[in-house]
Amino acid sequence: MKRSWIISILASLLILGGGIAGVFYIMDVVPGQMSVSAVLDQPPVEEGKKSEVPKDTQEIIFESQKLVVQIELEDGTIGSGFLYNDKGDVITNAHVVANTETVNVVTADSKKMPGDVIGVSRDTDVGVVRVPGLEGKDPLPIRSEGGAELLDEVLALGSPLGLQNTVTRGEISGVDRTLDIEPFHYENMYQISAPISPGNSGGPLLDRETGEVIGINSAKLNEETIGFSIPIADVLPMVERWSDSPMKSLPEFPELNDQVYSPVTGTDAEQATYMVQYFYDSINQGDFVTAYSLISSSWQEDISFEDFRSGYNNTLSVKVDNLVADPQGGKVVVTAFLTAEETVDGEVQMKKYKVVYPVKKENQSVKIMSGTGEELSTEEQKEE
Repeated sequence: MKRSWIISILASLLILGGGIAGVFYIMDVVPGQMSVSAVLDQPPVEEGKKSEVPKDTQEIIFESQKLVVQIELEDGTIGSGFLYNDKGDVITNAHVVANTETVNVVTADSKKMPGDVIGVSRDTDVGVVRVPGLEGKDPLPIRSEGGAELLDEVLALGSPLGLQNTVTRGEISGVDRTLDIEPFHYENMYQISAPISPGNSGGPLLDRETGEVIGINSAKLNEETIGFSIPIADVLPMVERWSDSPMKSLPEFPELNDQVYSPVTGTDAEQATYMVQYFYDSINQGDFVTAYSLISSSWQEDISFEDFRSGYNNTLSVKVDNLVADPQGGKVVVTAFLTAEETVDGEVQMKKYKVVYPVKKENQSVKIMSGTGEELSTEEQKEE
C-alpha cells in the first residue's frame, strides 16, 4: 500500500507539472504563433526576393529622406544637401553652391524654399546653406567623433526629385584616400561602392546600422561605380563655425564659372509618379502626417486629417504594383494599381484597386489634387 501510495503521488506531480508547463506554453508561445502582424510594423517578405531590405534599414531610409533636400541654382546647377542642426542649416558641397549667395531648396515632399549660403570653402569641397523654412526641425544624427572602417555598410542619399535613385547601398571599400579635383583638394576620403551621380553630390553618407551621417558624398571616379565621401567629423568644426558666425563675404570660384553640375531633372510625369509613390511609402510607414501634407489644400478642405487617418484604420499595407503617368495640359494624371492588405470583419483579405490621382503644382509645390478609386474585379485584374 505504501509503495502504491508513493507511485500515485509521483504520478499526480508529473501530471500537475505537465499541466503548468502546458499553461505557460499556451500563454507564452501560442499567441506569438497566432498573432497577425500589421505590415506597417513588419514588411512582408516576397517570394523569390533574394535581398530584402531589413525593416530597420527601411525606417532609416524613410526618416532620413525627409531631411535630404535638392539644391537648385539659377544657372541650372543641381545638387543635394542635408539638415544638420535646428537652425535650418544644410550641409552640401562647395561646388554645388559656388559663385552664388542664394539658392532654392526642394524638400522630399516637394516644398520649395529659399536659402542663403552662409559658408563655403575654397580648399575643402564643403558649403552650408541656411534655410529659414527648415528652422526648428530635428536634423539628421551626426557622428561627430570616430570614423568608418573597411567593409562598413553604408547608404548614400541624394536629391529627392532628381532622376537618380534616392538611395544607393554599398560599403566602405577604402579609407584615407587622397585626390585632387580642381580647385579642391580631397584627403582622408572614404572610398565607397555606392554610386554617386552629380545630382547626389552634397548628400549624406549614412551608417546603415545607426542612420548616423558619417560623410558627405562628393565625387566619383569617371564612369565607374566608385564614389568618394568626405568624413563628416573632419569638417564639422569648420561647418559649426559658419553656423555660429556666417561668412561676411564668400570666396569666388572663377574656374567653375563655365561648369554646371546638373543632371537631367525629372520631368513633370516623373515628379508626379514620385509624389504618388512617396504618398504610399508614407502610408506604409504609418506616417499619415506626411501623407496628408502631400495632398492639395483644396482636398484638405474637403477632408480633415482625422477623417483621412481613419480611412486607413483597416489597412495593413498597400503595395504599388504599377504607376502610369499621363500628362494632360498643366497637370499629370497618375493611375495607380494597388494591392491592399485589409482587415474585413476580423479577417485579413487581399484586394486590388485602381486609383486615379491628378497631380500638379500648387504654390510652387507638386501636390496630389484629388483621388478617385475603384476595386478591381477578377477579370479586370487579369487585364491589368
